[in-house]
Amino acid sequence: MASLRTNLLAAVLIGLASVAAAQPLDDVPQLRQFTQGSPGFLRFRIVDGRATLVCRNAANFQSQNSRGPGQKETISVNNTNGRPTLKYERTTPNEKFTLDVAAGDKVAIGRVPRGKSSFTAVEFQESPNEEITLTLGTGDHRQVFRAADLWRLAIAQPKECREHLFPLLDLLRPDWKIATMVARVETSLLARAGEDVTADRARWAALVEQLGNDQFTKREAADRALRAGAASALSYLRQLDFDRLDAEQQFRVRRIICALAGKSEDDSTDEVAASLARDSTVWLALLGRPELAVRQTAARQLAALLGEPIGVDPAAEPDTQKAKRERLRTRIEKK
Repeated sequence: MASLRTNLLAAVLIGLASVAAAQPLDDVPQLRQFTQGSPGFLRFRIVDGRATLVCRNAANFQSQNSRGPGQKETISVNNTNGRPTLKYERTTPNEKFTLDVAAGDKVAIGRVPRGKSSFTAVEFQESPNEEITLTLGTGDHRQVFRAADLWRLAIAQPKECREHLFPLLDLLRPDWKIATMVARVETSLLARAGEDVTADRARWAALVEQLGNDQFTKREAADRALRAGAASALSYLRQLDFDRLDAEQQFRVRRIICALAGKSEDDSTDEVAASLARDSTVWLALLGRPELAVRQTAARQLAALLGEPIGVDPAAEPDTQKAKRERLRTRIEKK
């Protein structure tokens, strides 16, 4: 398994390196100061595939700097009950970069060219309970991509994300190295192919049911078993409809989720891969990749998840299978 993961990661990283970089970003010194340097009390995290902002100290501030002709930088933070609002703008002769965060989890990032620059304009939008959107270009050349979360967007639109979105996210927190993390998620996901996700799902469902058992010993046993399930169990628990659970089940499930993930930790590679492994649309996206081994793995996993032949030949060139993949998408959406 270790050698398989190593080979898969190498393949993904080679593909990543072949992607042309967009025009380099201008520096964002004040944003870096408040998120990475002193006082450094703002911290971005990725939780459940969403960017969130955590304010470590209860402080409000505003600052504005002009660092030369055509250059201006402003930042303001308002922290209300631990849910910070951040507004940042950096204007240079080459570009305008904006970042708006409301209540810690409504995020908007924009980058547009100025002067003689001609790179593609980028807009990223994220709001609770809504799909995230990535918009590239303007006017007739405008493209809009949507997904349930960042990880699914990255797998569905790898080139667009690596060229345009990931550099912006890395400005928020350079140690993320989003492109490398996505590559590791894909590697872990591909290595998981063949696991009986249906059996896992049935097991977790039975244990959640047991959390509401009349006998205390059985509730405790189910609690321990779910905790032992680590990332796979955590992924299942996070997708539960709490309205269908009784009070005891809700209490225990929330406690288990907190124990397995922590309230302020970033998503882990294994946790994300476990979450994506049951998503047929993720495997459908991988079915269109240029690497034959990836397409073959995706085809096998899709057939297992759907319980029937997929009608797409993974050995054929992806471009020749577009229509068949779209028909398969329609079948998946109807299930």
